[in-house]
Amino acid sequence: MKKVLFLQSWYSNITENWYPWLEKELKKKGYETYFPDLPEIRKDVPDMAKIINQIESMKILDKNTIVIGHSLGSLLAMRLAERHKLKELILVSGWDFDELTEGHKLFWKSKMDHSAIKANVSKIFVVHSDNDPYITAVQAEDMCKRLNGEFLLIIKLGHFTKIKKLSQLLRFF
Repeated sequence: MKKVLFLQSWYSNITENWYPWLEKELKKKGYETYFPDLPEIRKDVPDMAKIINQIESMKILDKNTIVIGHSLGSLLAMRLAERHKLKELILVSGWDFDELTEGHKLFWKSKMDHSAIKANVSKIFVVHSDNDPYITAVQAEDMCKRLNGEFLLIIKLGHFTKIKKLSQLLRFF
């Protein structure tokens, strides 16, 4: 079974950005898609444990699951990968260093466990833009190296918000 779990960015809604477009494209390719709305992620200080509980209660995480995370959703994807065997991780505008803001503090009770992630995930892809205003391409590429992943740099798409289509992601499917 081909299945994809998508995890949205901080303050976003699952109906925004390129998310609906991606879900439609993946369905066309025969994937079973899970794009759960995560109301907790829209809070000023999202509680990672609550979000993980919501996702784990869906009972879809296994060695056949591809997890895509955007921004804070990438951190969530990596935290899930520390605990679950997964097929792939696709991290869009993600980072693995200690919190950027006070709002991310519940995601950083411990350092990211790169060894566990690499042991639990078959393939890891890091997608980043050269003009992301929050995380530099160098930081994203360094994270990719720590995860033994494949790096894809896209030109001039910022933090991948306010765009309706991200066709470069289809290369992973």
